[in-house]
Amino acid sequence: MPSDLMTLSLTGRTTTPASIDAVELRCIQTSDRDALATAYLAAYPPGVAATSLSEAQQEMDDTFADEFGVLRHDLTRVATIENRPVGAILVVDKSIWDPQLEGPFIIDLFVHPDARGLGVARALLDTAVHACARAGDDTLSLRVGEGTSPAALALYTRAGFQQH
Repeated sequence: MPSDLMTLSLTGRTTTPASIDAVELRCIQTSDRDALATAYLAAYPPGVAATSLSEAQQEMDDTFADEFGVLRHDLTRVATIENRPVGAILVVDKSIWDPQLEGPFIIDLFVHPDARGLGVARALLDTAVHACARAGDDTLSLRVGEGTSPAALALYTRAGFQQH
């Protein structure tokens, strides 16, 4: 039975990040905390990622404090529409849950439901993959599980991630 771990080989990969006219991708800032917590809470089924806004805010605080691994600011991006954060890809230097893994690890990729269907998740993922390849990373990994939508799983599969 396959595990929930997925890895993308970056060896020899040349990528061009997707771009969407209405969406700006930029570096994450601590001032994004509340807007990202709101998007994070809304992005998952009730109780899966966080059960309240304060819990989602704590998740963002823990992310900024490197509780889930050292945040790779060169790979982590926030998607904004009209300067309002609507989603993010959060990437750390390596998985704290999988010591055998080498390379960067996506701890989260989420998009507020109001911004779904616009290609925001694909643009966030493409940008991280492109930045990893440019930085010379060999792989990029993530875990799927409860709360991972069929659309997200399809996105990862189309991007070339493979389950172990």
